[in-house]
Amino acid sequence: MSDHWASRVFPQLLPELAERIVGFVNRNEVATSFRLVCKATAAQLRGPEHTTIRLSQPVPAHTFASHWLAPGATRGLTLKQRLKLVSLTAASGVVANLEVAAQAADCTLPYHIFVDIAATGHLESCKRVWEHGKRWSKPYDALAAAAGGGHAHVCEWLLSLDPSLWTWAVAESSAPAAARGGHAALSEWLLQWFEARVPARADASDRRSLTRVRGLVLLGLAHCCDLATLQRYWRRWADALQALRSAKERLLGAAAGSPTPDWAAKVEWLEAEGCPKCEDAAWNAAAASDAPARLTWLRDRGYAIGPLAFHVAARAGNLEAMQLLRPTHGTVGANGGNAGGEAGDNEYDELEEQALSALGAATMGRQDVLQALHDAGCALDLMHIKIHAARSTGQLPVLAWLLQEYGPDRLGLDEPLFTSAAGSGSVGLLAWLRERGCAWHADAWEAAAGAGCVEALEWLAERGCPMPEDGVERPDVLALLEEHARGGGEGLPPAE
Repeated sequence: MSDHWASRVFPQLLPELAERIVGFVNRNEVATSFRLVCKATAAQLRGPEHTTIRLSQPVPAHTFASHWLAPGATRGLTLKQRLKLVSLTAASGVVANLEVAAQAADCTLPYHIFVDIAATGHLESCKRVWEHGKRWSKPYDALAAAAGGGHAHVCEWLLSLDPSLWTWAVAESSAPAAARGGHAALSEWLLQWFEARVPARADASDRRSLTRVRGLVLLGLAHCCDLATLQRYWRRWADALQALRSAKERLLGAAAGSPTPDWAAKVEWLEAEGCPKCEDAAWNAAAASDAPARLTWLRDRGYAIGPLAFHVAARAGNLEAMQLLRPTHGTVGANGGNAGGEAGDNEYDELEEQALSALGAATMGRQDVLQALHDAGCALDLMHIKIHAARSTGQLPVLAWLLQEYGPDRLGLDEPLFTSAAGSGSVGLLAWLRERGCAWHADAWEAAAGAGCVEALEWLAERGCPMPEDGVERPDVLALLEEHARGGGEGLPPAE
């Protein structure tokens, strides 16, 4: 027992009890503090579950500051990654760490960061970032994000900022967002809030707006609430669906793609209430994590499953669903529609869907989805796919697959590809491309600076990438580009 790591930390406890105690300690505390007690503890707790620091969870302030305020801590991060650092840190709710992250990011925070923070529900973080962005106009999207997360206290604060938010257009984005997040009570509260405050007019437009929002809330409830909740609101607001186009089809589709365990019961109940069987159901089901089971269930009930479902599954990364749907995918006809004729009648463009699915897979870094599309006979536009893969945070595995599948001559290891890779800020991808003979161009400098990655600029300088032909000396260009890459931020303002 004396050789067990716990004997150094908890000598009075049995080893198995010490291990259980560690299981209850916050994982970030284990990674940043507990492992440092002694070498034996660090050696025992060396797995990724004990060494990974999760920025979206509280991190001890001293540890966070010592890491992110160290010189060069963010030189290898792109602007997008530095902003992600701010968003993730804000999600932890530790305002002190948020201020450090904003300082480390060294850039002006854009509005979408405020939207991300509103979605986390941490009001103090919202207030600090709002002070930073007083130039922002009206926080419509932030209200919808807070509503979608079920954060009533943040919604109340946002609504108090500006009476110009008190419109039915804002209600139409926020109340349904709460419903889609599974927060029925909040969606109703928002409806009542707007109904009490939106100025009444002489015509019937207010009544139409309220009816429309109620219909959209029902769609959200069908997707993310259980059957009992849907039934309760259906009895009150079913007439509101008349204000929406193809409402009953959309309602059934929302239920078929619902993440709730009783999705099938909702579909059956909506059928009994007069919602017609439609392809919307298959489209929504194809994006679910258990898509094959849902699609099989729908098919057995007589639902039509058109070719678009295959591409919905592709964009969701559902390989099993793609395999199941592949027989219905068909071939591309002369007019770009599905050879069966059905898709063209619904203004469905098979070639366009193929292109969108392939670009989506490249952006996600899913070479397995690209392989499935290729195996299904889809036409892959190599130029657009490689550019998207290179630009999207440097999806090296996708480019490696393309190179292996098509070869360097057909793929084209050209200057546009290298410039796109520079725009991702991925030094690893840039090195990989140059090792394989990819051509480069002076445009790569501006692309790397636009990505906001100082490390990528340094790599280009060290490797001798051609400079812009404007007569400016290399050190001067590098200094200007590095300043552009950093973004010229000022961090958060001092707390009042």
